[in-house]
Amino acid sequence: MICKTPAEMKEIDRIAIQKRGISSLQLMETAAGHVAAAVETWLARTGRKRFVLIFCGPGNNGGDGFACAWMLLEKGISTKICFVGKPEKMTADSRAEQDKFLALGGVVELYGGEVIPQDAGCLVDALFGVGLDRAVGGMFARAVSAINTAHDKGIPVVACDIPSGIDGNTGEVLGVAVSADETVTFSCAKPGLLTSAGRQHVGSLTVCGIGIPSDLLDG
Repeated sequence: MICKTPAEMKEIDRIAIQKRGISSLQLMETAAGHVAAAVETWLARTGRKRFVLIFCGPGNNGGDGFACAWMLLEKGISTKICFVGKPEKMTADSRAEQDKFLALGGVVELYGGEVIPQDAGCLVDALFGVGLDRAVGGMFARAVSAINTAHDKGIPVVACDIPSGIDGNTGEVLGVAVSADETVTFSCAKPGLLTSAGRQHVGSLTVCGIGIPSDLLDG
């Protein structure tokens, strides 16, 4: 199994986008397609209501969540975004994916600490990516706690790239971390997903290609 640190993966992404001419939105949407497929599988496996809540932060991990959301809407699956953080800090790619979601009639709500409805069919964690290097606090911590409470009550959780709150290098829990049923990670594994601490939060690990050239990953 290929494994790259967050710093190595960031550089590989940069080369793919800036030197190989691969669209960052194309990479994001390919990644999101894998997450959406995982969500559909969990809905079918559990027989739960086709109602998905996606927790998005302002970074590109949140962009994965927005892209996943509009893909699910296009398939007739009721999907709502719970946004955590400051909208003005959204990346350009994340905002572009949000616009696609809104154009389809999608609903984005600022998360204020509410309890997650028990009838939710599946939750998607797109709060933080592999580059997180600080303790999770504030409303982000409240969102993680709400996700975990819902998970404990039987609502399946799919994490984008890494469970939010897990250090991508060490697997350390940075204050609080999402407990996922499945983590869909992109391009290759990251060290934090494979350590004993990280594995307790990952659930089943699915590694999905998103269009990064193989020679960059093999190097």
